Amino acid sequence: MRAGLLVLALAAPAAAAPDWSALGRDAAQMTAELIRLDTSNPPGNEVLAAEHLKAALAAEGIDGVLLTSTGTRTSLVARLKGDGTARPLLHICHTDVVPADRAGWTVDPFGAVEKDGLLYGRGAADIKSMCGAQFVVMRELKRSGVRLRRDVIFLAQADEESGEPDRHAVWLTAHHWDALDAEYAVNEGGFSLWKDGGINRLDLQCAEKRYVDLKLVARGTPGPASIPNADNPVHALARPVARLSAWTPPFEPSELAVGTVRSQAGVEPLKTAAAGLTGKGAKSAAARVAKLSPELGALLRDTCAATVLKAGYKSNVVPGEAEAAVNCRLLPGRDLNVFLDELRAVLAEPSVSVKYLGPPLDAIPAMPFEGPFVEALKAAAAEAAPGAPVTPFLSPWSTDAEVFRSRGVKVYGLDPPLRLEDKERAHGNDERIPVAAFTPYTRLLYLLTHKLAAAP
Repeated sequence: MRAGLLVLALAAPAAAAPDWSALGRDAAQMTAELIRLDTSNPPGNEVLAAEHLKAALAAEGIDGVLLTSTGTRTSLVARLKGDGTARPLLHICHTDVVPADRAGWTVDPFGAVEKDGLLYGRGAADIKSMCGAQFVVMRELKRSGVRLRRDVIFLAQADEESGEPDRHAVWLTAHHWDALDAEYAVNEGGFSLWKDGGINRLDLQCAEKRYVDLKLVARGTPGPASIPNADNPVHALARPVARLSAWTPPFEPSELAVGTVRSQAGVEPLKTAAAGLTGKGAKSAAARVAKLSPELGALLRDTCAATVLKAGYKSNVVPGEAEAAVNCRLLPGRDLNVFLDELRAVLAEPSVSVKYLGPPLDAIPAMPFEGPFVEALKAAAAEAAPGAPVTPFLSPWSTDAEVFRSRGVKVYGLDPPLRLEDKERAHGNDERIPVAAFTPYTRLLYLLTHKLAAAP
Protein backbone atom coordinates (compact mmCIF):
# COMPACT_ATOMS: atom_id res chain seq x y z
CA MET A 1 0.00 0.00 0.00
CA ARG A 2 2.81 2.39 0.96
CA ALA A 3 4.60 1.72 -2.34
CA GLY A 4 1.36 2.40 -4.22
CA LEU A 5 0.95 5.76 -2.49
CA LEU A 6 4.54 6.61 -3.36
CA VAL A 7 3.89 5.89 -7.03
CA LEU A 8 0.77 8.06 -6.95
CA ALA A 9 2.69 10.90 -5.27
CA LEU A 10 5.47 10.74 -7.84
CA ALA A 11 2.97 10.67 -10.67
CA ALA A 12 0.93 13.61 -9.33
CA PRO A 13 1.33 16.76 -11.43
CA ALA A 14 3.31 19.63 -9.92
CA ALA A 15 1.30 22.50 -8.52
CA ALA A 16 0.58 25.12 -11.15
CA ALA A 17 2.75 28.20 -10.94
CA PRO A 18 0.96 31.40 -9.92
CA ASP A 19 -0.29 33.71 -12.63
CA TRP A 20 2.43 36.30 -12.13
CA SER A 21 0.83 38.89 -14.38
CA ALA A 22 -2.43 38.66 -12.43
CA LEU A 23 -0.55 39.00 -9.13
CA GLY A 24 1.25 42.06 -10.46
CA ARG A 25 -2.03 43.66 -11.52
CA ASP A 26 -3.52 42.95 -8.10
CA ALA A 27 -0.50 44.47 -6.35
CA ALA A 28 -0.83 47.60 -8.51
CA GLN A 29 -4.55 47.75 -7.73
CA MET A 30 -4.01 47.50 -3.97
CA THR A 31 -1.28 50.16 -4.22
CA ALA A 32 -3.72 52.47 -6.02
CA GLU A 33 -6.35 51.88 -3.33
CA LEU A 34 -3.82 52.74 -0.62
CA ILE A 35 -2.64 55.88 -2.45
CA ARG A 36 -6.23 57.16 -2.47
CA LEU A 37 -6.20 57.05 1.34
CA ASP A 38 -4.48 60.25 2.47
CA THR A 39 -2.08 59.14 5.19
CA SER A 40 0.20 62.17 5.04
CA ASN A 41 2.35 62.39 8.15
CA PRO A 42 1.64 64.63 9.96
CA PRO A 43 -0.95 63.73 11.11
CA GLY A 44 -0.81 60.25 9.55
CA ASN A 45 -4.31 58.81 9.88
CA GLU A 46 -2.69 55.45 9.16
CA VAL A 47 -5.75 53.76 10.60
CA LEU A 48 -7.36 54.28 7.18
CA ALA A 49 -4.79 52.05 5.48
CA ALA A 50 -4.66 49.57 8.36
CA GLU A 51 -8.43 49.04 8.29
CA HIS A 52 -8.46 48.76 4.48
CA LEU A 53 -5.76 46.08 4.48
CA LYS A 54 -7.36 44.28 7.40
CA ALA A 55 -10.67 44.02 5.54
CA ALA A 56 -8.94 42.82 2.35
CA LEU A 57 -7.05 40.12 4.27
CA ALA A 58 -10.18 39.09 6.18
CA ALA A 59 -11.91 38.45 2.84
CA GLU A 60 -9.16 35.88 2.20
CA GLY A 61 -9.54 34.25 5.59
CA ILE A 62 -6.47 35.94 7.09
CA ASP A 63 -7.00 37.55 10.47
CA GLY A 64 -5.32 40.85 11.20
CA VAL A 65 -4.87 42.82 14.41
CA LEU A 66 -4.92 46.61 14.64
CA LEU A 67 -2.35 48.10 17.04
CA THR A 68 -2.95 51.74 17.99
CA SER A 69 -0.45 53.76 19.99
CA THR A 70 -2.49 56.97 20.06
CA GLY A 71 -5.34 58.53 18.10
CA THR A 72 -5.29 57.24 14.52
CA ARG A 73 -1.66 56.06 14.67
CA THR A 74 -2.43 52.45 13.87
CA SER A 75 -0.50 49.51 12.42
CA LEU A 76 -1.80 46.22 11.08
CA VAL A 77 -0.23 42.86 11.93
CA ALA A 78 -1.36 39.66 10.20
CA ARG A 79 0.15 36.17 10.43
CA LEU A 80 0.12 32.95 8.44
CA LYS A 81 1.06 30.12 10.76
CA GLY A 82 3.88 27.69 10.04
CA ASP A 83 4.76 24.44 11.77
CA GLY A 84 7.29 26.20 14.00
CA THR A 85 10.39 24.37 12.81
CA ALA A 86 11.91 27.74 11.88
CA ARG A 87 11.50 31.22 13.32
CA PRO A 88 9.19 33.70 11.52
CA LEU A 89 9.75 35.82 8.43
CA LEU A 90 8.48 39.39 8.80
CA HIS A 91 7.36 41.56 5.88
CA ILE A 92 7.46 45.27 6.83
CA CYS A 93 6.11 48.26 4.94
CA HIS A 94 4.88 51.62 6.18
CA THR A 95 1.55 53.19 5.32
CA ASP A 96 2.29 56.83 6.13
CA VAL A 97 3.65 59.19 3.49
CA VAL A 98 5.27 62.59 3.46
CA PRO A 99 2.93 65.52 2.68
CA ALA A 100 2.39 66.53 -0.94
CA ASP A 101 2.20 70.11 -2.23
CA ARG A 102 -0.57 69.80 -4.82
CA ALA A 103 0.63 72.95 -6.58
CA GLY A 104 3.77 71.15 -7.73
CA TRP A 105 2.01 68.07 -9.11
CA THR A 106 0.62 67.58 -12.60
CA VAL A 107 -1.94 65.08 -11.23
CA ASP A 108 -3.86 64.66 -7.97
CA PRO A 109 -1.23 63.25 -5.56
CA PHE A 110 -3.94 61.10 -3.96
CA GLY A 111 -5.76 60.20 -7.16
CA ALA A 112 -3.63 57.14 -8.09
CA VAL A 113 -3.57 58.29 -11.71
CA GLU A 114 -2.15 55.87 -14.27
CA LYS A 115 -0.75 57.30 -17.49
CA ASP A 116 1.98 56.36 -19.95
CA GLY A 117 2.58 53.10 -18.08
CA LEU A 118 3.27 54.86 -14.77
CA LEU A 119 1.25 54.90 -11.57
CA TYR A 120 1.37 58.38 -10.00
CA GLY A 121 0.64 59.21 -6.40
CA ARG A 122 2.11 59.95 -3.01
CA GLY A 123 3.38 56.61 -1.76
CA ALA A 124 3.72 55.04 -5.21
CA ALA A 125 7.46 54.67 -4.66
CA ASP A 126 7.73 55.23 -0.88
CA ILE A 127 6.34 52.80 -0.05
CA LYS A 128 2.72 51.81 -0.53
CA SER A 129 3.78 49.81 -3.58
CA MET A 130 5.65 47.52 -1.20
CA CYS A 131 2.52 47.18 0.95
CA GLY A 132 0.53 46.25 -2.15
CA ALA A 133 3.01 43.57 -3.20
CA GLN A 134 3.36 42.14 0.31
CA PHE A 135 -0.42 41.97 0.66
CA VAL A 136 -0.62 39.92 -2.55
CA VAL A 137 2.15 37.59 -1.32
CA MET A 138 0.21 36.90 1.88
CA ARG A 139 -3.01 36.36 -0.07
CA GLU A 140 -1.39 34.00 -2.58
CA LEU A 141 0.26 31.91 0.12
CA LYS A 142 -3.13 31.51 1.77
CA ARG A 143 -5.00 30.73 -1.45
CA SER A 144 -2.49 28.14 -2.61
CA GLY A 145 -2.42 26.39 0.75
CA VAL A 146 1.37 26.35 0.96
CA ARG A 147 2.59 24.44 4.02
CA LEU A 148 4.92 26.71 5.96
CA ARG A 149 7.78 25.80 8.25
CA ARG A 150 7.94 29.32 9.62
CA ASP A 151 5.23 31.89 10.33
CA VAL A 152 4.97 34.65 7.75
CA ILE A 153 4.04 37.98 9.35
CA PHE A 154 2.83 41.11 7.54
CA LEU A 155 3.35 44.44 9.31
CA ALA A 156 1.79 47.50 7.67
CA GLN A 157 3.38 50.01 9.99
CA ALA A 158 2.48 53.57 10.92
CA ASP A 159 4.67 56.61 11.46
CA GLU A 160 7.93 55.73 9.69
CA GLU A 161 8.26 59.12 8.02
CA SER A 162 8.39 61.19 11.22
CA GLY A 163 11.80 59.97 12.39
CA GLU A 164 10.90 61.09 15.90
CA PRO A 165 12.57 59.42 18.90
CA ASP A 166 9.21 58.16 20.16
CA ARG A 167 7.99 57.02 16.73
CA HIS A 168 5.48 54.22 16.40
CA ALA A 169 8.05 51.49 15.62
CA VAL A 170 9.67 52.07 19.02
CA TRP A 171 6.26 51.76 20.68
CA LEU A 172 5.45 48.60 18.71
CA THR A 173 8.62 46.80 19.70
CA ALA A 174 8.25 47.88 23.32
CA HIS A 175 4.61 46.79 23.69
CA HIS A 176 3.94 44.12 21.05
CA TRP A 177 7.21 42.31 20.45
CA ASP A 178 5.59 38.88 20.71
CA ALA A 179 3.59 39.71 17.59
CA LEU A 180 6.68 40.81 15.63
CA ASP A 181 9.63 38.69 16.79
CA ALA A 182 11.25 37.10 13.73
CA GLU A 183 14.48 35.67 12.38
CA TYR A 184 14.40 37.58 9.08
CA ALA A 185 12.58 40.64 7.81
CA VAL A 186 12.03 42.24 4.41
CA ASN A 187 11.84 46.03 4.62
CA GLU A 188 12.39 49.08 2.44
CA GLY A 189 15.78 50.74 2.16
CA GLY A 190 17.54 49.21 -0.83
CA PHE A 191 17.27 50.13 -4.49
CA SER A 192 15.96 48.08 -7.41
CA LEU A 193 16.71 49.51 -10.84
CA TRP A 194 14.00 49.26 -13.52
CA LYS A 195 15.53 49.53 -16.97
CA ASP A 196 14.58 48.31 -20.45
CA GLY A 197 11.39 46.69 -19.18
CA GLY A 198 12.88 44.61 -16.41
CA ILE A 199 14.68 44.60 -13.07
CA ASN A 200 18.24 45.44 -14.04
CA ARG A 201 19.93 45.47 -10.62
CA LEU A 202 19.01 44.62 -7.02
CA ASP A 203 20.83 46.59 -4.34
CA LEU A 204 20.04 44.73 -1.13
CA GLN A 205 20.25 47.03 1.86
CA CYS A 206 22.38 45.24 4.46
CA ALA A 207 22.93 48.32 6.61
CA GLU A 208 22.01 51.96 6.87
CA LYS A 209 23.53 54.96 8.51
CA ARG A 210 22.11 55.43 11.98
CA TYR A 211 19.76 58.38 12.38
CA VAL A 212 20.83 60.50 15.36
CA ASP A 213 19.09 63.70 16.46
CA LEU A 214 20.97 65.95 18.88
CA LYS A 215 20.08 69.16 20.67
CA LEU A 216 22.73 71.74 21.50
CA VAL A 217 21.71 74.09 24.30
CA ALA A 218 23.51 77.22 25.50
CA ARG A 219 22.33 79.10 28.58
CA GLY A 220 23.40 82.51 29.75
CA THR A 221 22.32 85.69 31.46
CA PRO A 222 19.50 87.57 29.73
CA GLY A 223 19.68 91.33 29.53
CA PRO A 224 19.69 94.39 27.27
CA ALA A 225 21.59 94.07 24.00
CA SER A 226 23.10 97.53 24.61
CA ILE A 227 25.37 96.16 27.34
CA PRO A 228 28.15 93.69 26.43
CA ASN A 229 27.32 90.24 27.75
CA ALA A 230 30.18 87.76 28.20
CA ASP A 231 27.89 84.74 28.43
CA ASN A 232 25.51 85.63 25.60
CA PRO A 233 24.06 82.18 24.73
CA VAL A 234 23.61 83.09 21.05
CA HIS A 235 27.33 83.79 20.77
CA ALA A 236 28.12 80.66 22.78
CA LEU A 237 26.03 78.53 20.43
CA ALA A 238 27.31 80.13 17.24
CA ARG A 239 30.90 79.11 17.96
CA PRO A 240 30.36 75.31 18.06
CA VAL A 241 27.92 75.46 15.16
CA ALA A 242 30.64 77.15 13.10
CA ARG A 243 33.15 74.49 14.16
CA LEU A 244 30.66 71.79 13.21
CA SER A 245 30.28 73.24 9.72
CA ALA A 246 34.05 73.16 9.23
CA TRP A 247 34.48 69.61 10.57
CA THR A 248 35.12 66.70 8.23
CA PRO A 249 34.77 63.45 10.17
CA PRO A 250 37.49 60.91 9.48
CA PHE A 251 37.30 58.58 6.50
CA GLU A 252 36.10 55.18 7.74
CA PRO A 253 36.31 52.61 4.94
CA SER A 254 34.43 49.34 5.26
CA GLU A 255 33.99 46.53 2.78
CA LEU A 256 30.24 47.26 2.52
CA ALA A 257 30.69 51.03 2.11
CA VAL A 258 33.49 50.76 -0.46
CA GLY A 259 31.60 48.05 -2.35
CA THR A 260 28.45 50.18 -2.42
CA VAL A 261 30.31 53.24 -3.70
CA ARG A 262 32.04 51.25 -6.42
CA SER A 263 28.82 49.60 -7.56
CA GLN A 264 27.06 52.99 -7.78
CA ALA A 265 29.93 54.92 -9.40
CA GLY A 266 29.23 54.00 -12.99
CA VAL A 267 30.72 57.00 -14.79
CA GLU A 268 34.07 58.74 -14.97
CA PRO A 269 35.75 60.41 -13.14
CA LEU A 270 33.72 59.05 -10.21
CA LYS A 271 34.51 55.48 -11.18
CA THR A 272 38.27 56.09 -11.02
CA ALA A 273 37.97 57.88 -7.67
CA ALA A 274 35.98 54.96 -6.24
CA ALA A 275 38.59 52.51 -7.46
CA GLY A 276 41.16 54.27 -5.26
CA LEU A 277 39.29 53.81 -1.97
CA THR A 278 41.73 51.15 -0.82
CA GLY A 279 45.48 51.48 -0.55
CA LYS A 280 47.80 54.43 0.08
CA GLY A 281 45.70 57.08 -1.63
CA ALA A 282 42.40 56.04 -0.05
CA LYS A 283 41.86 59.25 1.95
CA SER A 284 42.38 61.53 -1.03
CA ALA A 285 40.18 59.24 -3.14
CA ALA A 286 37.42 59.50 -0.51
CA ALA A 287 37.64 63.30 -0.64
CA ARG A 288 37.39 63.13 -4.43
CA VAL A 289 34.34 60.84 -4.25
CA ALA A 290 32.64 63.24 -1.80
CA LYS A 291 33.27 66.19 -4.11
CA LEU A 292 31.93 64.39 -7.17
CA SER A 293 29.00 62.72 -5.38
CA PRO A 294 28.05 63.99 -1.92
CA GLU A 295 25.56 61.10 -1.55
CA LEU A 296 28.23 58.45 -2.10
CA GLY A 297 30.79 60.40 -0.10
CA ALA A 298 28.44 60.29 2.88
CA LEU A 299 28.80 56.49 2.96
CA LEU A 300 32.48 56.77 3.83
CA ARG A 301 32.23 58.74 7.06
CA ASP A 302 29.86 59.93 9.76
CA THR A 303 28.05 63.17 8.91
CA CYS A 304 26.39 65.95 10.92
CA ALA A 305 24.38 69.00 9.92
CA ALA A 306 22.85 71.80 11.96
CA THR A 307 19.23 72.03 10.84
CA VAL A 308 17.28 74.28 13.23
CA LEU A 309 18.31 77.32 15.29
CA LYS A 310 16.16 78.84 18.05
CA ALA A 311 17.02 81.90 20.12
CA GLY A 312 15.58 85.17 21.29
CA TYR A 313 12.28 86.96 20.94
CA LYS A 314 13.31 90.65 20.44
CA SER A 315 16.20 92.25 18.59
CA ASN A 316 17.33 94.42 21.52
CA VAL A 317 17.21 91.71 24.20
CA VAL A 318 19.89 89.08 24.85
CA PRO A 319 17.98 85.84 25.50
CA GLY A 320 18.70 83.45 28.33
CA GLU A 321 18.87 80.39 26.09
CA ALA A 322 19.74 79.34 22.54
CA GLU A 323 19.23 75.95 20.89
CA ALA A 324 20.40 74.18 17.76
CA ALA A 325 19.06 70.95 16.30
CA VAL A 326 21.77 68.78 14.77
CA ASN A 327 21.11 65.68 12.70
CA CYS A 328 23.91 63.13 12.40
CA ARG A 329 24.12 59.90 10.43
CA LEU A 330 26.53 57.33 11.83
CA LEU A 331 28.16 54.43 10.06
CA PRO A 332 26.99 50.90 10.94
CA GLY A 333 28.53 49.55 14.13
CA ARG A 334 29.50 53.00 15.40
CA ASP A 335 29.34 53.34 19.18
CA LEU A 336 27.09 56.30 19.91
CA ASN A 337 28.72 57.25 23.21
CA VAL A 338 32.20 57.23 21.69
CA PHE A 339 30.92 59.38 18.82
CA LEU A 340 29.33 61.89 21.23
CA ASP A 341 32.61 62.22 23.13
CA GLU A 342 34.41 62.90 19.85
CA LEU A 343 31.79 65.43 18.80
CA ARG A 344 32.00 67.34 22.10
CA ALA A 345 35.76 67.60 21.59
CA VAL A 346 35.14 69.07 18.13
CA LEU A 347 32.56 71.56 19.40
CA ALA A 348 34.94 72.58 22.20
CA GLU A 349 32.34 74.66 24.06
CA PRO A 350 31.90 73.55 27.71
CA SER A 351 28.98 75.94 28.18
CA VAL A 352 26.98 74.17 25.45
CA SER A 353 25.32 70.89 26.38
CA VAL A 354 24.84 68.12 23.81
CA LYS A 355 21.76 65.91 24.26
CA TYR A 356 20.91 62.75 22.33
CA LEU A 357 17.16 62.62 21.62
CA GLY A 358 16.69 59.08 20.28
CA PRO A 359 15.96 55.66 21.75
CA PRO A 360 18.81 53.90 23.61
CA LEU A 361 20.01 51.53 20.88
CA ASP A 362 23.25 49.57 20.89
CA ALA A 363 25.66 49.77 17.98
CA ILE A 364 24.13 47.84 15.07
CA PRO A 365 26.44 45.96 12.70
CA ALA A 366 25.73 45.34 9.04
CA MET A 367 23.60 42.35 8.12
CA PRO A 368 25.63 39.48 6.61
CA PHE A 369 25.60 39.15 2.84
CA GLU A 370 25.46 35.38 3.15
CA GLY A 371 23.25 32.72 4.64
CA PRO A 372 19.70 31.46 3.95
CA PHE A 373 18.08 34.84 3.23
CA VAL A 374 20.66 35.97 0.69
CA GLU A 375 20.78 32.56 -0.99
CA ALA A 376 16.98 32.48 -1.23
CA LEU A 377 16.95 35.98 -2.72
CA LYS A 378 19.56 35.10 -5.32
CA ALA A 379 17.55 32.04 -6.32
CA ALA A 380 14.33 34.09 -6.48
CA ALA A 381 16.06 36.80 -8.54
CA ALA A 382 17.28 34.21 -11.04
CA GLU A 383 13.61 33.51 -11.84
CA ALA A 384 12.00 36.94 -11.39
CA ALA A 385 14.87 39.12 -12.61
CA PRO A 386 17.16 36.97 -14.77
CA GLY A 387 20.62 38.45 -15.14
CA ALA A 388 20.13 41.13 -12.49
CA PRO A 389 23.02 41.11 -10.03
CA VAL A 390 22.21 41.09 -6.31
CA THR A 391 24.69 43.31 -4.52
CA PRO A 392 25.10 44.34 -0.86
CA PHE A 393 24.17 47.96 -0.26
CA LEU A 394 24.78 50.54 2.46
CA SER A 395 22.19 53.32 2.32
CA PRO A 396 22.85 56.92 3.35
CA TRP A 397 19.17 57.23 4.28
CA SER A 398 17.53 55.70 7.32
CA THR A 399 14.44 53.57 7.88
CA ASP A 400 12.92 51.93 10.94
CA ALA A 401 15.07 48.84 10.33
CA GLU A 402 17.37 49.86 13.19
CA VAL A 403 14.55 49.36 15.70
CA PHE A 404 14.09 45.74 14.60
CA ARG A 405 17.80 45.06 14.02
CA SER A 406 18.50 46.18 17.58
CA ARG A 407 16.22 43.32 18.68
CA GLY A 408 18.21 40.76 16.74
CA VAL A 409 16.11 40.51 13.58
CA LYS A 410 18.11 40.20 10.35
CA VAL A 411 16.44 42.97 8.34
CA TYR A 412 17.16 43.46 4.64
CA GLY A 413 15.94 46.27 2.37
CA LEU A 414 14.43 45.22 -0.97
CA ASP A 415 12.61 48.11 -2.65
CA PRO A 416 10.12 48.13 -5.53
CA PRO A 417 11.84 48.78 -8.89
CA LEU A 418 12.21 52.37 -10.07
CA ARG A 419 13.83 54.06 -13.03
CA LEU A 420 16.72 56.36 -12.26
CA GLU A 421 14.68 59.38 -13.34
CA ASP A 422 11.99 58.46 -10.80
CA LYS A 423 14.29 57.67 -7.89
CA GLU A 424 14.40 61.22 -6.52
CA ARG A 425 10.64 61.75 -6.83
CA ALA A 426 9.87 59.63 -3.76
CA HIS A 427 9.56 62.70 -1.52
CA GLY A 428 9.06 65.17 -4.35
CA ASN A 429 6.49 66.06 -6.97
CA ASP A 430 4.85 63.57 -9.34
CA GLU A 431 6.02 60.51 -7.41
CA ARG A 432 5.52 57.44 -9.60
CA ILE A 433 6.39 53.82 -10.33
CA PRO A 434 6.28 51.81 -13.58
CA VAL A 435 3.12 49.69 -13.56
CA ALA A 436 4.96 46.85 -15.32
CA ALA A 437 7.41 46.66 -12.41
CA PHE A 438 4.75 45.25 -10.09
CA THR A 439 4.77 41.84 -11.79
CA PRO A 440 8.45 40.90 -11.35
CA TYR A 441 8.63 42.59 -7.94
CA THR A 442 5.62 40.70 -6.57
CA ARG A 443 7.02 37.52 -8.09
CA LEU A 444 10.39 38.20 -6.45
CA LEU A 445 8.84 38.69 -3.00
CA TYR A 446 6.63 35.64 -3.38
CA LEU A 447 9.50 33.37 -4.49
CA LEU A 448 11.76 34.72 -1.75
CA THR A 449 9.07 34.03 0.84
CA HIS A 450 8.31 30.59 -0.55
CA LYS A 451 11.97 29.57 -0.61
CA LEU A 452 12.53 30.78 2.94
CA ALA A 453 9.28 29.71 4.57
CA ALA A 454 7.70 26.80 2.68
CA ALA A 455 7.98 23.37 4.26
CA PRO A 456 10.08 20.85 2.31
